[in-house]
Amino acid sequence: MSVHTALNTVITPAAEAVPSAYTLLRERVQEAYTVPPRPVFAVVELAGTQYKVTPNDTIVTERIPGVDVNDRITLDRVLLAGTADATIIGRPVVPGITVTAAVEEQFLDGKVLIFHKRRRKNSRRTKGHRQPLTMLRILDVDGVEGMGDASPAGTQ
Repeated sequence: MSVHTALNTVITPAAEAVPSAYTLLRERVQEAYTVPPRPVFAVVELAGTQYKVTPNDTIVTERIPGVDVNDRITLDRVLLAGTADATIIGRPVVPGITVTAAVEEQFLDGKVLIFHKRRRKNSRRTKGHRQPLTMLRILDVDGVEGMGDASPAGTQ
């Protein structure tokens, strides 16, 4: 995203300021995976929607292009992360915290029927649509360890 000013100069935000929504890891899940329970959570943004996730959760989002079943991806846009002791709120994202997920399924949602009727014209039209979706299994929330140990700024 770039901004044009009155002097026709282009201002482009820094690449590290706003990370992409996800990164495709070049590895696949080969075996059955087990996710140990951990008392951490995160709020991630994916495809314009925010999801509160913990390890071993499943989320259903819009189809993620370029990924296949059993691919591992990292969700880089973490808006909030926390444990039972502390919470970090990002402005807009929390740096250094990533969420790792595995693609479990790519499927089509149920059919949505759109019906248009024009009264007194004997004219009607029915169309259908099936939204492509992706199901993700949250494997881990990385970078949250030790958040509760640091004291807030300004307190001694």
